[in-house]
Amino acid sequence: MCVLVYQASTYTVLPPAYGVSLLLGYFAAWMIVAVEMFSMRYRVVARQLKRENFNPRHAPRPRNRTDAARIEAIELRDRGNVVMSSRFAPFVGHGDIYSSWSFALNTARPETGKQVIPFTIHDLNEHISTRIAALRLPGMEVAEVLVINGADLLFGIDNRIHAQVLRNSAGPPAAHVSEALLRELREVGTARARPYLAIRVTGWGGELVSTLFLRCALQPHNEIAFIEGSSCLLTPVREKYRAVDLLLNSPTLRQWFSLVGLAALRTPMLLFIAPFSLIGDLVAPVLEWIEQRRQERRIRLRSFNFGAEFSVREAASSQLYDRYFQLLDKELYAKTVEHRVLDALVQFLEDHNIDSSELIQRQTTIYNSGLFAGRDISVTSSKIQAGVANPGTQLGGSPQPVKSR
Repeated sequence: MCVLVYQASTYTVLPPAYGVSLLLGYFAAWMIVAVEMFSMRYRVVARQLKRENFNPRHAPRPRNRTDAARIEAIELRDRGNVVMSSRFAPFVGHGDIYSSWSFALNTARPETGKQVIPFTIHDLNEHISTRIAALRLPGMEVAEVLVINGADLLFGIDNRIHAQVLRNSAGPPAAHVSEALLRELREVGTARARPYLAIRVTGWGGELVSTLFLRCALQPHNEIAFIEGSSCLLTPVREKYRAVDLLLNSPTLRQWFSLVGLAALRTPMLLFIAPFSLIGDLVAPVLEWIEQRRQERRIRLRSFNFGAEFSVREAASSQLYDRYFQLLDKELYAKTVEHRVLDALVQFLEDHNIDSSELIQRQTTIYNSGLFAGRDISVTSSKIQAGVANPGTQLGGSPQPVKSR
C-alpha cells in the first residue's frame, strides 16, 4: 500500500510500510481507548460506584498528608455552621430560593387586662427551635448557622467576627464559629454576618432537600419583632449522573461492540488533543502559581471574595422531578415546617401576654403556595393580607423574587 502526500504541486509516494505503520498506530490507539473505557465503566464505575455496590470504606486513601488534610477540611466544612457565599443569594449549597416572606409584629401591645412578660430574642429563637424540633420529621435537621458574604471578610465586619471567621487572611475561612458569637450577633440583628435557624428536611435518599432559613430580630426596646423566612430546594440530580446505576457488572456482547465502536469515534479526537493536553499538564503548575499570586495580591488589596462561587450538588441538580410524589413531598416539607413556625410564634406571643390577634387574623402569603398554618393563618395569594374581617389591610408589600447577579 502506498501513501500519496501532496507537496508544492507535486505528489510524493511514500513506501507501503509508512501507511501500515499509521494503520497499526491508529489500531493500537483505538484498542487503548477501548480498554480504558471498558476498565472505567465496568471495573471501576459499575463494580464500585453503583448504588448497591458503593462502600465509602473502600475509597482510596490520600497519597500524601496535604491531600489528607484537604479532604478532612472539606468534611469539616460540610459539618460546620458557616454558610459563606460569593454570590448575591446568600444560601449557597442549598439550592434556589423558591419562597421568601417576612413580616413585623408589635410585641409591645399586651392582651387586655394583662402586662407583657419581658423576653429576649434568645427566648424567642429557642422557643421556635424547640417547637420545630418536636415535629421529628424523617430526615429533618435543625441547626443555627452564620450566613455571610465572602466579600465582607476583609472589609465590613468587626474584629470579633473576623477573629473567628478568618483567623488567617491568607488561608480559608473557618468552618465553625462559637455559640457565643452567634448569640451576640442574634442580639445585633443588623450586622453583615447574620445567624439563621436552618431547618433542613432530606427525602428520597438525598434526591430532595428542602431548607427553610428562618431569622428573628427584635428592634430596640422589644417593641417590634421582625420575622423572615426563605425556603431553598435541592431538586434531584440530572439523569446523566444516575446512569451508573443502570450499568451491568459485566457488559453484554452488544454493549461490548457498542463500546468498541464508540472508542473508534473518540480515538481521532483524542489523538488530536493529546499534545495540547500534555502541554496543559506541563504548564499547569505554573498557571496554578500565577493564580495563587493573583489571589494573594487581591487579598492584600482587600478585593478578594472568600465565599463559595458554586456548589457541586447545586450544579448537578436537574430542576426537574423524577416522580410526581417528589413534587408533593416538596410541598409537604415546606408547608409543615412553615405551619409549625407560625404556630410557634402565636404560642410565644400568648405565653408572654402579647396581643396575638394581629398575627392570628393575618393571611400570610408565601408565593401562592396555599399554606394553611392553623389558627386562621393561611397562605393563599401573592400579598400578606388581612383575614375576612378586613381583606383590604396588608401587612406588607408583595414579595419580590430573589435574583442572582
